[in-house]
Amino acid sequence: MRIVGDLGPYCLTSEGLTEGPCRYPPNLQVEGGYGSFNFLYGPSTGGLLESVAFEILTYGESIEKIERLSYKPREIRVRDLAPDEVLMKVERINVPFSASHTIAFLSAVEDALDVNPPEEVLESRIAQLELERVRNHLLVIQRLAEAASFLVPSYRLLYYIEEVNRAISKSCGHRYFLGANFLGGTRCQKLEVPKIDLEEIWDLTNNRIFIDRLQGNGIVREEWAIGPAARGAGMNYDARSEVPDLKYTNYGFRIVVEKDGDAFSRMMVRLREIEVSMEILEGLEFKPVRYDIPKGSGTGLGRVESPSGDLAYLIQLDQGKVKELHLFPPSRVNSQLFLRTMRGNIFTDFPFNWESFGIWISELEVSLS
Repeated sequence: MRIVGDLGPYCLTSEGLTEGPCRYPPNLQVEGGYGSFNFLYGPSTGGLLESVAFEILTYGESIEKIERLSYKPREIRVRDLAPDEVLMKVERINVPFSASHTIAFLSAVEDALDVNPPEEVLESRIAQLELERVRNHLLVIQRLAEAASFLVPSYRLLYYIEEVNRAISKSCGHRYFLGANFLGGTRCQKLEVPKIDLEEIWDLTNNRIFIDRLQGNGIVREEWAIGPAARGAGMNYDARSEVPDLKYTNYGFRIVVEKDGDAFSRMMVRLREIEVSMEILEGLEFKPVRYDIPKGSGTGLGRVESPSGDLAYLIQLDQGKVKELHLFPPSRVNSQLFLRTMRGNIFTDFPFNWESFGIWISELEVSLS
């Protein structure tokens, strides 16, 4: 059994929920050396995709510790609303991960009401999750290339990201799956598999100068790691192999691992997972489906493997209304891993380590009330 993270008053593990909270290692304590000082880097709106500030302890070029990262909190009201009203808010918490959030939330509702969705719906959900994985893995690799001013590969990767977005739009009516899923069905139809030249992507990243910026950068060894960060450190952690709801084993799913735990290993995991996702997609199809969801009461858990790792919702329903809703976003763990792995690195390592985790501040800043 592995620990995933705190989910409301519980500890989410690979086997379900236990009475929480989870037990994490103590925060890293670092005394500043002679001449060290704290300074605030950010709010970052240029080199990073989202606004965030970092409080850094340093005595020059070397980073002794990043004390914390800061962002604006965002409260979303969900209590006493019907699940279909909450769904519109959930799918917009982090739009690049809209399918992951939506599917985890709907799975939690179905678990609470003891509903088993049709196989066609489960197949559609797998296809959506894998399309989203391909797009976001490509984005992480593109961000790494851009950080190295590796512009030709960066532009080619943006082209492939656009190809995936267009395929999603043709299949589900929106480039980011907004409105593709609803309580009791899915609107996606006729799966469009994007055309991606995987050999070209491998060649684009085969540059010694680029690789040198990633190898040895941000080494992860923590057993509580998740997603590509865990698999890049040799751990066979993947919710797709642990959650029985989505029958990934029927479609040739396999876990990809690397061993060095650095930013390069995390990128290699993503590259190889794109190949696995494309193979899975070839055996899937979309069909618009509707099925009945009763109103009722109960508690349910929904969990998926998002592009950055485990993502879960815990819901409590009371007579068809949401009484409690808790979110576990993968960026909660990945941001802590980033903070721990920056110690001893230099400032030019910063963007490569940050981008390699696939962190989204939009998930961190949310509280559901």
